[in-house]
Amino acid sequence: MKTKKTLIALAMLGSFAGAASAQSSVTMFGVIDLSMRYVNNDASTYQLAQDGMAASRWGFRGVEDLGGGLKASFWLEGAIGPDTGRGGQSFGNGTTTDALLFTRRATVSLANQWGEVRLGRDYTPTFWNIGVFDPFGVQGVGSSGNLFLSAEVRSLAGAGAAYGTLVRANNTVQYILPNGIFGPGLYGQVMVAAGENAPANKYFGGRIGYAAGPFDVAVAYGDTDVDTAGNVTLTNWNLGGSWNFGVAKLSAFYGSIDLDGLAAGNVKQDNWFIGVTAPIGQWNVKASYGQVKQGGVLDGNKANQFAVGADYNLSRRTALYATYGSISNTNTAYTVSATGSALTRGNNSNGAELGIRHMF
Repeated sequence: MKTKKTLIALAMLGSFAGAASAQSSVTMFGVIDLSMRYVNNDASTYQLAQDGMAASRWGFRGVEDLGGGLKASFWLEGAIGPDTGRGGQSFGNGTTTDALLFTRRATVSLANQWGEVRLGRDYTPTFWNIGVFDPFGVQGVGSSGNLFLSAEVRSLAGAGAAYGTLVRANNTVQYILPNGIFGPGLYGQVMVAAGENAPANKYFGGRIGYAAGPFDVAVAYGDTDVDTAGNVTLTNWNLGGSWNFGVAKLSAFYGSIDLDGLAAGNVKQDNWFIGVTAPIGQWNVKASYGQVKQGGVLDGNKANQFAVGADYNLSRRTALYATYGSISNTNTAYTVSATGSALTRGNNSNGAELGIRHMF
């Protein structure tokens, strides 16, 4: 009887293996990032914070080889909040605290030697230059994202204040260039997002870049209907680049945002930053300096940010890190952390964090 049960178990395992072999690969992955954070705004706060070095997340991705060079793939990725064990937030359209919703990315794709067609919720082309060229990866108290659109800009457009397409967009169809087929080092993408009667989601944009050896540069453009009628529009273009000298990598970014069609008048915002990253053995030292300047009805608003940090790789998956960031405001109230105390316009914000990031 024992032998018979063993044979049945082996047969069941064989059937599962056969089903799995049809899918070339399925991987579960994730990041847990927690830090001890101090933020000094109008008042000082101490926090057990998340996402100081990388965004905490979990997800599944898979690829199936369909033959003839054609592959199908999927990617499901959700935000998590490891400080409480609940779902973390996802900036932009689809913001949620439910970790079982894959608001960071939910896509399905077909790809061959001519490129990839991808459907679903994903990063917008105009966000990539910020994330790729920011030494801090748009995370923590040193993130260039601390100087994204201020509360004043968001409040001017009412229902469209989320501006979800600054980072991600829902209901997208995009084409992604294959590596090298249209020229060595050339890369890029084109994206269209259906509005589906939701404010701040109807979007079209693209990005084109060139990378060769130590050099990488890319330009992106995007247009968003902030309201469902399309009377208020947000245009966003930016340029980013980096050069790796071996001992250090220098990076730079410039971006311009125009918000048109508002009853109160138009708004213009310019962002720029420069950064450096230097690997020293298992250490990685980084720093950046950037500015945001507003015009139109918010003319005269300005803020500058300086950040410095270092991380130490205990392994390929685990790192310790420390970061310090400081923002000086001129008639604005930008902060180094959205979870700090309130800040009076014109006052400064600074903070520091010490944390650990683990990938699985």
